Amino acid sequence: MRHLSRLSPRSATGAGRVPAARTQAGRPAGDGRRSGGRLPSLTGLRFTAAAGVVFTHCALLSSPRLARTLGPEVWVGASAVSLFFILSGYVLTHSARPTDTARSFWRRRAAKILPNHVLTWCVVVGALAFAGTAASGAGSGMVAHLASLFLVNTWVPSERFLSAGNPVSWSLAAEGFFYLLFPVLLPWIRRLSRRGLLIGAVSAIALVWAGPVFSTLVLHPGGQLFPGRWFLYMLPVARLPEFVLGMIAARISAEGIPLPRIGVLPAALGVISAVIVNSSLLPHDFMYAASTVAPLVVLVHATAELDLRGGPSLLRTAPLVFLGEISYAMYLVHLVVLGLAYLGLTHLGWSALTAILVALPLVFLFSWLLYAGVERPCMQRFSTSRAHRGDRPHVSTTP
Repeated sequence: MRHLSRLSPRSATGAGRVPAARTQAGRPAGDGRRSGGRLPSLTGLRFTAAAGVVFTHCALLSSPRLARTLGPEVWVGASAVSLFFILSGYVLTHSARPTDTARSFWRRRAAKILPNHVLTWCVVVGALAFAGTAASGAGSGMVAHLASLFLVNTWVPSERFLSAGNPVSWSLAAEGFFYLLFPVLLPWIRRLSRRGLLIGAVSAIALVWAGPVFSTLVLHPGGQLFPGRWFLYMLPVARLPEFVLGMIAARISAEGIPLPRIGVLPAALGVISAVIVNSSLLPHDFMYAASTVAPLVVLVHATAELDLRGGPSLLRTAPLVFLGEISYAMYLVHLVVLGLAYLGLTHLGWSALTAILVALPLVFLFSWLLYAGVERPCMQRFSTSRAHRGDRPHVSTTP
């Protein structure tokens, strides 16, 4: 299998490696920054993204009317998913090795996402079958569940397919698509000049904004929710510009391109303001990603700069890094735990809010159990071949 750096339209120099980018003065680019090092602040930021998704689902369970009114609480979760995609592109690009192969990259990604996904899929489908839910046993229902298992369900514009299996795993279908393309995209982005990187970032943001314009004018000019939600929110190719934007942001950081210095707190406030203000000003189609994509990439860049520059960072503290490590497991288990607790406790007469408050500690417990019992051991065992095991520390990227 060829090196990742050789999967490019132009042949690389030397032993098949992409030569280090250089500035106009002939010095190595990147402002002397180390490539491939850990970025613990971004790991902490992953927890805040997972917490945003959990918050939205808690809000929807406690007040189902939000699903109809689509208030700011709903768009917190949508923006958190967009943050996941940008983070994924950034960290994968930052941690990419010039000598890596596409096969070894795909192996690490499979070892990261598949064990948790397969286990939670089995739990959900098994629970549906035990409860006698028709969707789990009917022919079309099982086809949808199997499509969810193989992470291809979001390519089908059908509500049955989009909600099949573990419903939150729809984003993994997008991530799988990104991972498939990453070995091809990386050499192109590495070859971009400083000016090309800035143009690429603006172009990616423009593409994210072009999606809702097309959806509003063509897909559903009458304002209906579907298929716009599928096209803008769940169709993997529609989310690709956010992943590419994260890749470009990582290269901008590595090149040391001077940008206006924006701190993490102002960037975070920009994201929050975009969610609150734009949810009442813009059509819903623009809230899935377009409204917050620019402030989100600024937030990711500002957070990474804390580690690259060695500045103090609350997100780098041990508790938040630990929560970031278990955030992928939390993302997969939270809706199942919340839903079962809500159904069981409200059936006994408990209020929805009380049921959610009881369920939240269980979400953290099961997240840790899934991470410690499945995710981490599988990463250690299967992420590299036996000949190369232990060559490189694990860098978390997936939500």
